[in-house]
Amino acid sequence: MILLMVNDKKECNRSCNHCYLPYQGKRSAEETVELVRQLKEQGELVSLAGSEVLTDLGYLEAYQKASQKYILTNGILLLEHPEIYDKLHEQGIKEVRISAHFGIEKMLGSVPESDVATVIEEAKNEGLKVQITTTITPENYRLVESMCDQSKYMNADKLEFIRYVKAGSARREQRRMLTAEERAEFFELVVEAREGFDKSDLEIAIHGNFGPREGSRGERLAKFNRYCPAGTFLFVVDPNNIVYGCPFLMDFPIGKLVEGKVEVEKELCGGKRDKCLTDYLLS
Repeated sequence: MILLMVNDKKECNRSCNHCYLPYQGKRSAEETVELVRQLKEQGELVSLAGSEVLTDLGYLEAYQKASQKYILTNGILLLEHPEIYDKLHEQGIKEVRISAHFGIEKMLGSVPESDVATVIEEAKNEGLKVQITTTITPENYRLVESMCDQSKYMNADKLEFIRYVKAGSARREQRRMLTAEERAEFFELVVEAREGFDKSDLEIAIHGNFGPREGSRGERLAKFNRYCPAGTFLFVVDPNNIVYGCPFLMDFPIGKLVEGKVEVEKELCGGKRDKCLTDYLLS
């Protein structure tokens, strides 16, 4: 799998304090379409993301060529220009994934929850599925149950928790990541919350950047670099064709894309993968 990042934080229409994208540059829509075509011809699975891809609707053709049915967005342009939904339908988009940072939106400078709620309502009326992604920090990790309640109230299909990481702009913040004890408590709160929701009403997921739960099979696999595909089966490519192993570790390049081929020059995290996000993002 190759994840193409098409534009940087400067190209985004929101300047969130916690943005983890450290690279600079923009890949044109035309170049992106051609690169997706080239990679697909070579048998690669391709997906796309960026700071905000809807700032150039030309990227949507690349989504169609990549057979990607979902789009990541902060929702601002959908709120301001609802006619964009027609473009999403034309290119086969079936799902909108939008951020709502419950309890910490002002702290992070992200899109207001009220605006997110409006976008979700409009997207659902357009027949699209909606996933909410919310960042978990020491300030809000105990609010799991209320976040789930609010997501269901907003009529989202899925809520995914993603761990705040010290990468990109967040490296300049004084805010810290979850401690090991807080992370363990958060996992337990999610287990409890899942008992109160049927998946048909709200699917509750934990992003892989939290790492495996203590004592789980995933933790055992991580010690042998088998838990996460990053840097082995998953590669991230920025607009300058620099290759990374993980979208949350883009301060640490591992290779480059040359004529549509990933050339890996070094192992992700020096091959020590069981605690890669913790050790490297705190360094």
